[in-house]
Order: sequence, then C-alpha cells, then structure tokens
Amino acid sequence: MSYFTTDCYEMKREIILFSKKISEGLSKPKSKFVADVLFGLASSQSCLLSNIARSLCEDVKLNNVIDRLCDQLKNFSEKDLLIIKNNFNKLVLKYLPDEPVINLDDSEIVKPYASRLEDLDMVLDASSVNKKDVKPGYHVCEACVITKNEAHPISVYSRIYSTKSKEFISKNEETLKSIEYVKSFLPERCTFVMDRGYDSGVIFDYFLNKNEGRDDFIIRIKENRHLLFKKKAKKVGEIAKQRKGKIHMNMYFKTESKEAYVSHTRTALPSHADKELTLVIVYGLSEENPMMLLTNKKVKNKNDVYKIVRNYIKRWRIEEGFRFKKQGYGFEKMLLKRIHSMQVMNEILMMHIGKICMLVEEMDKKLLVIKIIERSKSVKKKTYLWLYQMSRGMKEMLRYAHQGIKEYHHIRKKASFKQLSLQI
Repeated sequence: MSYFTTDCYEMKREIILFSKKISEGLSKPKSKFVADVLFGLASSQSCLLSNIARSLCEDVKLNNVIDRLCDQLKNFSEKDLLIIKNNFNKLVLKYLPDEPVINLDDSEIVKPYASRLEDLDMVLDASSVNKKDVKPGYHVCEACVITKNEAHPISVYSRIYSTKSKEFISKNEETLKSIEYVKSFLPERCTFVMDRGYDSGVIFDYFLNKNEGRDDFIIRIKENRHLLFKKKAKKVGEIAKQRKGKIHMNMYFKTESKEAYVSHTRTALPSHADKELTLVIVYGLSEENPMMLLTNKKVKNKNDVYKIVRNYIKRWRIEEGFRFKKQGYGFEKMLLKRIHSMQVMNEILMMHIGKICMLVEEMDKKLLVIKIIERSKSVKKKTYLWLYQMSRGMKEMLRYAHQGIKEYHHIRKKASFKQLSLQI
C-alpha cells in the first residue's frame, strides 16, 4: 500500500535537511533561495527558472517568482558559492574510499541558437555525429570522485568558463585550479585519472615537480608522445608494438564483457628522466590501436596492473554523470544571460545530483531510497547507474506536493500596524 502524502513529506524533509546543511553560514534569504532551487530541481527535473518557479506553488504571480529567483542568482556572490561548496564537500567525505579516485574531464554546454549571452565562446560539440562540429557555447571543467560502494560519480568541482573572458588564462590553468581545489579538502593521497586531452607537459610538470609526488596520476597518452625506453627516446606507439600483453583481464561494460591483454614496462619522460614512470598498454578493447596509460604508480604484481586499468575504466563515470546532467535536467537549456548566474545554477544542480549519489550509497540502509526506486517504475530491477531512476522517483513522489516548501521556511510575520483611533 502506498502512502503518497507521507512519502511526499519524507522527500520534502530530506531536501530541507540537506539544504540546511549546505547553507550553513548563509543569510536567511540566500538559504531560502538554495532550498527553493533544490526543491524545484527535484520536483520539475528542469534547470529552467520558470519550471522551478511553478513547482514552488506560491500564491503570487509566476513572473514575480521568476524575477525573485533571477535577482537571487545575480546577488549570490563568490563568497556564498564558496560557503556552500565547502559545506557540501564535508558531506562528501563520508562516502569516499580510503584512496580517493578523482576523475577530471573538460566538457561543454552548447548554445546553438544563442547570440546575446555573456562572452559566448565556440566549442567542439562532442555529442554531434562526427564530433567535430564547432558551435556556440561554453567550456566546463569538471572533477568528480567515485563513491566507495556503488561507484557513482559525485562532482566536487564544476566551473563554466569562456576563453573570451578577461580573467581566462588557459585550459591548463583551469585544470590546475580544479586539482588545487580538490586537494584543499582531500589532504590524503589521491589518484587523478585523465584522458588523452590532458597529455600535456604542463600537467606532467605539476605532478612530478610542484606536487612532488604526493599524489598519483593515470593519464591516457597519445601515440606521438615520446618516452624514454631503454635509455632511448621512442614514440609510445612503437613501444606498444614491441610488447605482447601477457596479463589477461576480463573487462565488463554495460551489457557485454571483453577480453583484454595487458603489458607494463618502466619508462620516463625525456623532460623528467630522473622520475621513473610506468607505461601500461591494454590490447583488445578496440580493433584499432591499444590503450596506453602513463602513471607514477609502482607496479609490483598483477593486482597493481588490474587496479590501474580498472581505475581508468571508471573514468567513464564522469562522462555518464555529465550526460545525466544534460539529459535529466536540461542543463544546456537553462536560459540565463550571465556566466555567473549559470555558474550558481550549475553549482546547486551539482550538489543536488551529489545528494542523489549519497542516497544511492545508502540503498541498503534507508527505506526512503527503496521507496524512490519503487516509485520510479523502472523497467530494470537492477542497473549499474541509479541516477535516472532516482531522479524520476523523486519527481513522482513530489508530484503530490501542492503547497511547495513555503511552510518549511518559518518566515517571520510582522505584526499589523496599530494606529490610534478616536471615536466621534
């Protein structure tokens, strides 16, 4: 038997409690704004302010609610953003493994029909058919951690930027900012996982010199990268042809499994000949060239090789998470003119999705999570990524919220003005 009113109340309470935790230190109007947006995102599954305003069910004109949300977006300062980000990251620490794995990715949001947005840039549309279409839009630098139980991606850093902005320096600088921010609240040793777009001398210099080996990295490198192999500089593609792949692995993807063969050898970068690195070569995942990973991790046995390859394969979770942000909440469709307003909406949406991942981690401990999944009416009973089912179930539960969350704000009412009156 379903108790729709009770379930709706429990879902509201979960959102409000989460909002209070991440809003600690903000003023009351801004805390109320964060709660309104979090509830609107869960109830409408949309980044559009009009849909968020409708879900609040306030007894005023819709235009007035939208104007209020727009003003709050503009007035939400960088200091306020830092407060909620720090509060959110404290909550994330509970769900991380002993050796956190941080995935970095540089994605984009495409605005093909926009013309008057602030510092509108030109970006490569990775979702296009040939993946080479250049369209108007913005770059997004993202860093996410993988949870310890369900291996879901929780984004801890997400920044929208444009190469036409005055404060822009370079893409490598944006990447280094994301790494430094992650290290500000994760002091223990981490493993940073990156794809071929990060095969750059600047990134290697950071990890081998400035970072002084305090953290590990796994970077997929390009074929034209030169490495020192047996004290001679060779292209990594030539090194891969000389190896055979003696270690056998079974790689499991969404609905299929593939047999892969792995080799590893010691090597170094010509610019850092004194720093020993490990080259891991994976054969069999594609009919084209093998996958080549460069890492500063030490390999002592087969298990170390398995761990390196699997950590890189989990990097696909950050792309799945970003795809969910676009498809599940219409991230690219948000109608905001200023980059700052986009960034505020992006941060709150990032935290909302992070809360969903936290709920997934408590799947076997919390009855509310079981109710959400049941209410989603999913075709599959079990899946490797629960984000779509969870967001759909939350929306279904909040469908019975006819009053929004106004009663949870405890707004102080002013006493009526008492004026002296004379009887004539």
